[in-house]
Amino acid sequence: MSQGKLVTLTRHILEEQTKFPESRGAFTRILWDLTLAFKIVSREVNKAGLVEILGETDDNNVHGETVMKLDRFADDRIFKAMDHGGQLCCMASEECEHLIKIPARFEKGDYVLVFDPLDGSSNIDKNVSIGTIFSIFKRLSGSGDGELADALQAGVKQVGAGYVIYGSSTMLVYTTGHGVNGFTLDPSIGEFLLSHTNMKFPEKCDTYSVNEGH
Repeated sequence: MSQGKLVTLTRHILEEQTKFPESRGAFTRILWDLTLAFKIVSREVNKAGLVEILGETDDNNVHGETVMKLDRFADDRIFKAMDHGGQLCCMASEECEHLIKIPARFEKGDYVLVFDPLDGSSNIDKNVSIGTIFSIFKRLSGSGDGELADALQAGVKQVGAGYVIYGSSTMLVYTTGHGVNGFTLDPSIGEFLLSHTNMKFPEKCDTYSVNEGH
């Protein structure tokens, strides 16, 4: 990251929004709300060993995996950050068997959020990097509550996607289909700062990684 030009995630999002004159700011609001949730989760991950939030709960998720305490915390914080903004019609989480509805008292929007609140949770107690994965889709159904079909869309229908890595530093990487950019959280000011622009796979590399667990 260049010290001469400090670009916050907020500034970057607003600059990107100006490229789409028809934009009403709904997608921008989604990213803002998500960013708040990521900061809260990052803070809790960093102090997990001190506040007794490590370890397992007594529950299993829909995949039969043991739900970790931090899994539940991250899932809850993302939901609470996103349920009231009026931009989403529903959500879907790896930790929930059913579609997550927006509470009746809140306005329903045109987008769907699909997320894994804390991927790699088996590593939580081992001080290894863990992360959040998210996808955003435009709803297919009409107004009101979202439907299952809204969340079960093909990957090519995504209007935005990204991930957050919580480790020695917290990094957010996201795209809206017009380039991939990475932002690193500066805890001293509580802001994600642009640190990796126009990220791409290298044309040649000596090492690759694949998860053969499934």
